[in-house]
Amino acid sequence: MKSQPRQPLKDLPTKAEKVATIAGSFSIHNQIVKEGAWNVLLLDDLFHTGATMEAACASLRTYPKVKNVYVAALTWR
Repeated sequence: MKSQPRQPLKDLPTKAEKVATIAGSFSIHNQIVKEGAWNVLLLDDLFHTGATMEAACASLRTYPKVKNVYVAALTWR
């Protein structure tokens, strides 16, 4: 689950500023009831700097039931 960042990422000029703004915006809710580790496919509509994708992947890696994270973006800028 993603919370809203304080400032729109598109208004920030550098990746470092985007990463700092979005850090901690994702949270994990333990809803996988089956045992084992699972692969995750993360989809994003736009890949520009990768800040959002990196933050989401970092959050997913903290969840013990996630084995691998695969990513796909529909467009890039």
